[in-house]
Amino acid sequence: MRTMLDFVRTCGTYHILLKRRIGMKKMLAVVATVTCLLFAAGALSMVWAQAKPYKIGFIVPLTGYLSWLGEYMKKGAEVRVEMINKAGGVNGRLVELVTYDDQSSPETATRHAQRLISSDGVVALMGTGTAVVSGAVSSVANKSKVPAVIQSGYALSEKETFTFNNAHPTDFAISRPMMYFQKKGISQVALLMPIGPLGELGSGIARKHAPTYKITIVGEEKFDVKAPDVTAQLAKLRTLKPQAIMAFTTGEPAALLARNMAQMGMNVPLVVSHGNATPGFLKLVAQTPTVVIVPSGKIMAIATLADNDPVKKVVVEFSKAYQAKYGEPANYYSGQQADAVALISEGLRVTKSDDPVKLRDALENIKNFAGCNGVYNMSPADHQGTRTEDMILLTVKDGKWAVLE
Repeated sequence: MRTMLDFVRTCGTYHILLKRRIGMKKMLAVVATVTCLLFAAGALSMVWAQAKPYKIGFIVPLTGYLSWLGEYMKKGAEVRVEMINKAGGVNGRLVELVTYDDQSSPETATRHAQRLISSDGVVALMGTGTAVVSGAVSSVANKSKVPAVIQSGYALSEKETFTFNNAHPTDFAISRPMMYFQKKGISQVALLMPIGPLGELGSGIARKHAPTYKITIVGEEKFDVKAPDVTAQLAKLRTLKPQAIMAFTTGEPAALLARNMAQMGMNVPLVVSHGNATPGFLKLVAQTPTVVIVPSGKIMAIATLADNDPVKKVVVEFSKAYQAKYGEPANYYSGQQADAVALISEGLRVTKSDDPVKLRDALENIKNFAGCNGVYNMSPADHQGTRTEDMILLTVKDGKWAVLE
């Protein structure tokens, strides 16, 4: 802006010189001044256009039953945006979040997605915390042909060509522990799944991948997540002599299973959902003797990463900025949301355009892009981009998260 002011001053000086040197040839002086001002106005409009931020629509559950998750997501997104803007932004433009609370509701998320596209002028959407909300946002994004980078266990279809999901697929969260079981000679596994769609999803994926890792599903029980006790189901499974139990559930219900297993003396590992890779769940199970296994991203175990791990630099820098801003460690979900910001920003950097189709194409061509959740390699056929090996397994040791080797 200082350069523009100098330019305008120069125009004024030129005007004065013309009057001194040429006398009363007013017409020439006026023409010269007007010409300078027109150039200045054009240059200023270019500066303002360049300064116009890239707006990213952020739909996040800040209230409702997923608000605990939304808090982590919001913090992670804000830290990554600050890091990008401090480094000069994207193509000389700042990145700006336009944030709306979806209230953990797909109906509310739908309204916000429509508003972000039609009124707020965002270049892309991101956020959501559960499959049903992700599906609602994805529907709006694809109808409007605006890219959306969601974060949940939502399974993308081939028709959703404008939706990306940088969360680790649910298949990874179940097959990764099975890789560990095979390595340790664990072949007899029982399932204890919550009643409802989440449990059905977990059961189906477990049965799909079990043969690959030479695992036999010896039996399955279901439980109500609101139940105060699951010892009856555990007692039935114990008669089958499983070497491990898999329960695709999150939060207090998962902690209840661990406590009940300890009370019954069931000394076998309990695998729970990757939704438990949080400080809050650690507090719930920190004093429980049951071996609890939680799939997670590498950000939860930075100290264990080798120096040549491609994600180490990314997670270290992000975690440092996160700790400085919020006074607490970054976690799986804050890092995951930070990746969504980084991926959209990388697409914008490459395409140098606000055009949504070009941005979608740029996202599809991202290769070897290191993030908190792993190294992303997108393609038209793969809108998630990570691998099973990008996940690690956490367990609790001395009241803290530790990597399960």
